[in-house]
Amino acid sequence: MTDFPVPLDNLIKYVQTLHPDGSPLDRVTDAFSVSATLAEESDALLGHFVDQARRSGATWNQIGEAMGVTKQAAQKRFVPGKFGDFSRFTDRARNSMAAARLLAGDSDVSAADLGSASLLEPMGVAAKVVGRAGLTPDRVYAALGTAAPAPASRADAPALADLACDESGKEALKAALRAALRLGHNYIGTEHLLLGVIDAGGQATEALRGLGLTAETARAHMKAEFEEIQAARRQAAGD
Repeated sequence: MTDFPVPLDNLIKYVQTLHPDGSPLDRVTDAFSVSATLAEESDALLGHFVDQARRSGATWNQIGEAMGVTKQAAQKRFVPGKFGDFSRFTDRARNSMAAARLLAGDSDVSAADLGSASLLEPMGVAAKVVGRAGLTPDRVYAALGTAAPAPASRADAPALADLACDESGKEALKAALRAALRLGHNYIGTEHLLLGVIDAGGQATEALRGLGLTAETARAHMKAEFEEIQAARRQAAGD
């Protein structure tokens, strides 16, 4: 067997070069970032060969067996544009996803749909971040070229399992997950959806940047919002 192309020693040395004078905690932060990138690359690597297998005529059942998982698990992971597992999404984020599907109509959900839908609930962190940036939701909707999002009914909720995104929407959701990981959050909230759109690149990203809503400003406003929430909780606990 050939040597593994990325030995652990090489990864350790790479992390140490990122902040040569950093503290042990800096090393943890850098290692976490590198490991997240490696996870993304590993998914891309596996996806590449799954796609080749499908093109060669392999069934999902065969691919699942090759991976040591069920056919359903393999399909769930690699069928393009399907995001059936919302277990780590907050209620507001799930509501936003359902609203994004309604915004998309007969099309796949785009990054613009996700950005607008993240502002569905005024008390959500994404809406608060936009307010702190001196913007109104209507200005965001206009910049993104969407209508105002509307709440989905209970009848619409089960359809989330079949929600499909176009390329921009998929990139925004991937960026939302990365944003949550970098913040050390074990959930996806409306704030992560908004950050995902800002970080993903493309027309929706440029539209938000045109309003002055960059990744730096959004994260700064998010930090301020979280600090206020934590202060309010401490005060309530003290009372």
